Amino acid sequence: MADRRLIPESIRDVSTLAFNELIDRMGTVDITPLLVYMVDSVTASALPHLAEQFHITGYEGFRLAVNDSERRGVIKSAIEKHRYKGTRYAIDLALASLGIIYTLQEWFEYGGAPYHFRITIDVIGAELPAETLALLDSYINEYKNVRSVLDTINVNLSVASAVPVYALGLQSTEIITVYPQ
Repeated sequence: MADRRLIPESIRDVSTLAFNELIDRMGTVDITPLLVYMVDSVTASALPHLAEQFHITGYEGFRLAVNDSERRGVIKSAIEKHRYKGTRYAIDLALASLGIIYTLQEWFEYGGAPYHFRITIDVIGAELPAETLALLDSYINEYKNVRSVLDTINVNLSVASAVPVYALGLQSTEIITVYPQ
């Protein structure tokens, strides 16, 4: 408690002494729950509210994040993503925050139609959650340039085998055509 002797006699009354006691109690309050912008230390229940504040709840990334670690990464990169929205760098930031290994090729790199691009996702020894794959197209459309067109999303699946393989061949192809509704 602060020293009462420091309060001048002319203002020392019941309300001033109560105010002095209140100031002492405020010094002992734990304010760490109020530090919500320290994304790494905030509680998981506050993450959806931060996502709403930074406008990343839908296809901007928070919906695709599978665990709290990914959600925190999406929130941390939200300002930079919005700053560069509509550029290749924004798509790079968006996909990197999800931890996806990918290659983005623009139309002049593979001989496609002008302003088209394609993405190849490499999945090595793990699975790509179906929810992430289903929403990936919408996520990319959120951060790409408006004039750009996503041609394809190719997924390369690699599985390591503990058994030595001397000769193995596997080819699987599936073509999916999506028409507008």
